Amino acid sequence: MSFMWSPATMLAMSTLITSTMMALSSTNWMFLWASMELNLLSFIPILMSSKSNQETEGSIKYFLAQALGSALLLTSSIMMWSPYTPIPTLIAPILMVSVLLKLGSAPCHFWYPSVMSSISWISCTILSSWQKLAPLMILVFFTKQSLNSLIMLMAGMNALIGGIMGMNQSQLRSIMAYSSIGHLGWMMSFMLLNKPMMSLLYFTIYCSLIIPLFMLLNTMNLTTSKQLSKIMLISPITQLLISILLISLAGLPPLTGFMPKMLAIMMLANYSTPLIIMLIIGSLMNLFFYLNIIINTMAPNQNMSTNLPKYIKVPNMLLLLSSATSMGLAPIIML
Repeated sequence: MSFMWSPATMLAMSTLITSTMMALSSTNWMFLWASMELNLLSFIPILMSSKSNQETEGSIKYFLAQALGSALLLTSSIMMWSPYTPIPTLIAPILMVSVLLKLGSAPCHFWYPSVMSSISWISCTILSSWQKLAPLMILVFFTKQSLNSLIMLMAGMNALIGGIMGMNQSQLRSIMAYSSIGHLGWMMSFMLLNKPMMSLLYFTIYCSLIIPLFMLLNTMNLTTSKQLSKIMLISPITQLLISILLISLAGLPPLTGFMPKMLAIMMLANYSTPLIIMLIIGSLMNLFFYLNIIINTMAPNQNMSTNLPKYIKVPNMLLLLSSATSMGLAPIIML
């Protein structure tokens, strides 16, 4: 699926960036809701950039899920304003469910892998990084401490569901979707400690790893894990960098992805041991399907028919970005 940088797509991209910045800088809930609605409407043309039936189906699923999340967000904001709210204790849970739905977080995650598997790698990159910024900031900065037990449950559920469901997938986009759900559990764990900036740091590091990874997979035009077996024959450097990025996402030391997980475990050590166990078990299951992808790249099959050309020129800047993000950020975080 190709991504056409038409003037309409460029306009949608600019509106997408502007609407997210408006949401982050909003001063009331109605303006926040309007900004996120604009963000939703500007992302739909990007999803449908290649005009294929599969992307059209994915954009409809995305619209329905986001529209439901926006409706719940609007409902909770109106309940905050109304002096005659019948059940005021429901405001915070409704707000949290609306944000979880927009994030694609468990247990409201059912639309997320389906949409990811239907769209292009460029759209997957935007959906997994930029589109999560505003909902994540709402979640980490506005969630009440009275919901700590619910947040702990959601964090553990994200880690376990992301690991268990990801082990049953063969499509790379679905695997990356469940991987994203698993990483959301780690981001939410910092909310228990009232450390919103740590959640933002984890999200920044996660984005710095998936963006070059998705760009490499887009350049190689890969869709299934079986196609990875020809990367070694086409571009050994790309195969090495994809493997390093996946291991870094898994959180193995001393790569970049290990540092935020180590910080989370150290901070949660005196707070919740069961949550640490759930996060580590989910991370181990993530490591299982990451290693499965890496093993596929190291076992080339000459006779397998794929859509990959015999030679692909990967931009040097992309290779440099991949190596820098997977290994170069670790010393900075340690300092």
